[in-house]
Amino acid sequence: MRSMRTWIIALAVAITATAGGIALPIHSAVAQTAQSAPVVVGIIDLQTILKKSKAGQSLEQALLAKSKTINAEIGKTEQGLRAKRQKLEQSRSSLAPADFQAQLSTLQKEFDALRKNASTKRKELEAARNKGLQQISNSLDVVVGDIAKKRGLTLIINKSLVVMAAQEWDITAEVQKGLDAKLPKVSI
Repeated sequence: MRSMRTWIIALAVAITATAGGIALPIHSAVAQTAQSAPVVVGIIDLQTILKKSKAGQSLEQALLAKSKTINAEIGKTEQGLRAKRQKLEQSRSSLAPADFQAQLSTLQKEFDALRKNASTKRKELEAARNKGLQQISNSLDVVVGDIAKKRGLTLIINKSLVVMAAQEWDITAEVQKGLDAKLPKVSI
């Protein structure tokens, strides 16, 4: 019986690792008791928690606002550069070829700088997203650990990796409630 339990735990860990799922660490005290305790499973739907929790929604709104600001700024600059290019094309006949090429080269450098700036802004947005997700993850670790301890859970699996499970194993709503209380807003 013990070897079967060990085999099931090893299989669950292997599935989680190979599927690329998110494994939430459980406090070491709970993990240490797993060797002598029966396997008590909890299922958590991380996607639902990210979509429905106050922290997840806060992060989504902050990222959307930041993205709109970045896109508006880049769009305005790009529109100005396109207007400059159009004006340059219209004055092409009145300019010496060398002057036209020099101005076109300068304009191209401005476009290149805009692309570089846009890339930097998108990287900053991704870094802000990762920072927000890290805040959520840190709070989730605490909340999930508390729930695992309270319920005596020894194994928690992301719902995306589970084909079928008993409804009473699902701790998503409880985790979301705990996360909402612990982290109602994410700052990026």
